[in-house]
Amino acid sequence: MTNVESLERFRSSLVIFVEKISVVLDEVSEEVKRTRVWLQSEQRMKLDHVMKRKQKELDMIQQELFTARMSNLANVKTGHKMKLNNKRREMREVEGKIRAVTTWLRNYDSTVETEARKVDKLRHFIDTDMIRALHFLAEAVKNLHAYSNPGQS
Repeated sequence: MTNVESLERFRSSLVIFVEKISVVLDEVSEEVKRTRVWLQSEQRMKLDHVMKRKQKELDMIQQELFTARMSNLANVKTGHKMKLNNKRREMREVEGKIRAVTTWLRNYDSTVETEARKVDKLRHFIDTDMIRALHFLAEAVKNLHAYSNPGQS
């Protein structure tokens, strides 16, 4: 294998690398966008829906407990109090998740977007410098072929 052939193989490998890395960088950028949307809308709406449902269940249990108190049923009151405490605990868990999502959103720009900018810089490097390098290698191979075979052009 000649040096020119080695240069051609390197250029071919570089073309494949640029194509693959472009796909990966596109996927990363899309995932960053999807994550933001998920945090801003999907996850928040889901948790708000869960919280409303749990609040309705809590209200119902409180009403049942009130009814049990009025009827003076001690064993029913104990069961309802346990249900009430469990439902309040579940609501605190959901509130904690809502706070976590809110915190993630607040810190999203300083954490994820900072890293995403590094991906953008790499994208710029691939789209400009690597493409120029590919053109340079193509021209170098063409010139070396012309130099080594002066009669065939």
